[in-house]
Amino acid sequence: MNRSLKIALAGGGTGGHFFPALHLANAIAKKWESAFLFFGTAKGIESKKAPEAGYDIQLLPVSGLHRSLSADNLAFPLRLWKSIRLSKKALARFRPDLVIGTGGYVMGPVLYAAQKAGLPTVIQEQNSYPGVTTRLLAAKAGLIFLAYPEAADFLKRGNARLLFTGNPVNLQRKMSTKQSLAFFNLAPDKKTIFAFGGSQGARHINEALKYVLKNSGLGKDYQLLWQTGKNDFEQCRNFVRQNALRNVSLFPFIGPMAEAYALSDFALCRSGAMTLSELMAAGLPAILVPLPSAAADHQYKNALALEKKQAALVVRDDDNLGINLQAAVSKLQQDKALLRQMAVHIKKMHKPDTIPVMLKAIDELLERSKK
Repeated sequence: MNRSLKIALAGGGTGGHFFPALHLANAIAKKWESAFLFFGTAKGIESKKAPEAGYDIQLLPVSGLHRSLSADNLAFPLRLWKSIRLSKKALARFRPDLVIGTGGYVMGPVLYAAQKAGLPTVIQEQNSYPGVTTRLLAAKAGLIFLAYPEAADFLKRGNARLLFTGNPVNLQRKMSTKQSLAFFNLAPDKKTIFAFGGSQGARHINEALKYVLKNSGLGKDYQLLWQTGKNDFEQCRNFVRQNALRNVSLFPFIGPMAEAYALSDFALCRSGAMTLSELMAAGLPAILVPLPSAAADHQYKNALALEKKQAALVVRDDDNLGINLQAAVSKLQQDKALLRQMAVHIKKMHKPDTIPVMLKAIDELLERSKK
């Protein structure tokens, strides 16, 4: 059906919450004539990325609650109240046909204000264990997209329609294999381990990798593509030089992730929801090291969902990380049948029709809301 839509989107703080909103906005813009308003915070990735993509953004003062005692927690009620007021005013001015939330504390005041105003709302939950904001707002949503069916067990759904869609990802390659190998300075005749800890890196993973490289090395058949994060890059580069390590290609940050996945035989990374969805889309098995400080230990729950389906190995980030990581790397290097099996299983977890299913459900929700 031809539509001219106004869509408000709330989700940010991290790329894991913002990029699903961005991918959805881009998909909606291709299907319907649309105007968009993003909501976020000045500190979140969305404050830069949304305008860079050509979208307007309303900034809110809301912040998350700290898990430990913090003076910032005392200001939380006032920030939340101000954010609800700003959300109400912005929504009244913009007059959206639909409000989409993709998780995190940014979503809270926006969807609360939208639901109070009687606007249709959609929630997209990336994790196997839904965040507290999703759990609080789910019952009054019209539609909830889930990346993992397990998430449904933790939601009071009310009248919401639940759909298991997976997470929206974009892994379009812009370089050929030959160009990618040259870009990453990788040899075409070696197998590649891709290690990364997110855009900021992960110091514990970096230190554990140093242990692996010093104690067992990569072996003659393997090379390492290593995203260290900007803060650890110089230190890691000095380590590689001092130990005269070959077959290690270092980057502080990697932009062309689709190319990096395509060249790799397995990954070594955290288990954020969007990272896992990209691994599924790429069919890339992984050693997962969940971030211990993630809220409600959701990264560990995400990782377990893959391990149970024999699509990944999980290694806890503790004092024995170096030793356990070395064992996991050696296992995948030596057991080629296991690695092939994991690649098949993780690819089966990918849902290639995520965006079309979401757009069809949104269309149906908008039709119902008009009646």
